[in-house]
Amino acid sequence: MKKVAVIDLGTNTFNLLIAELPEKGKHHIIYNTQVPAKIGEKAINENKIIPAAFERGVQCLKDMKGIIGEYNVDEIFAFGTSALRGASNGKEFAAIVKEETGITIHIIDGHREAELIYTGVQLAFPCDEKLKLVLDVGGGSNEFIIGNKDKVFWSQSFNLGVARLLYKFNPSNPMKAEEIQQIESYLSKELQPLWDAIEKFPIHDLIGCAGCFSSFHEMVSAQNNTPLNEKSTWEKIPMEGFKKIHNILLPSSYEERLEMEGLVFMRADMIVIGTILVNLVLEKVHIHNLYLSKYALKEGVLNEIASGKI
Repeated sequence: MKKVAVIDLGTNTFNLLIAELPEKGKHHIIYNTQVPAKIGEKAINENKIIPAAFERGVQCLKDMKGIIGEYNVDEIFAFGTSALRGASNGKEFAAIVKEETGITIHIIDGHREAELIYTGVQLAFPCDEKLKLVLDVGGGSNEFIIGNKDKVFWSQSFNLGVARLLYKFNPSNPMKAEEIQQIESYLSKELQPLWDAIEKFPIHDLIGCAGCFSSFHEMVSAQNNTPLNEKSTWEKIPMEGFKKIHNILLPSSYEERLEMEGLVFMRADMIVIGTILVNLVLEKVHIHNLYLSKYALKEGVLNEIASGKI
């Protein structure tokens, strides 16, 4: 039985998944973790990785290589996304990681990132003929995909990730009403290609991938005293539950968010930007149903490995 490791090097978080791939049958995930590497810290909008983030990212991958070694993995697949593809020293980062860990990082473009995300979502969620909008909110970029079980009809990667927006607007703590309005106006303008696509491909369901959507789900569950289902691959997030969390997050301070049940510390600094983005999409597109997919890019990669496409 083959064992593989998949590493998704996001702008905020490095994700590691280790799985067993039998010759026949479904893969089995044996290890899954995420680490707040935050390689987009401070200078993502200047298209560079600052020395502290550079060093932190390399060390994170050294640590992951140690974990991978404990599981006797046969092959490692590592993919760099927005922060690495946009950074002037992204290739240098990949070269040093290769030299110090032996891990080869494949830096992919936004189209390929969206493709892998959608593959992961299809594995998690019972897609049918109805068109759905998939959204992966990242630190450096956001991937929007419109598709059904058969094909992708439209997709685009926007450099509007929560880290980029946070460092661009540098809002107060807590955020002021005029700062929220400023961010909403900026997003509304920059997402015009999405609004145009929705006119052509109308949808009423939004599937959010992991990240802040996991926090929304966990916070809603905490509010409702609903136990989490660790075995599920997707969840429905009640619209009224999201709205309640949205209204709690908007006026909150960073210190208050650190104490909120269901919100992990690594998302406390950027979750307000995330909820502004998601709420804007829900309102502009008139979404009826909101879902969480627990699978995204790394599960899409795993599927392509299992099917021999990679």
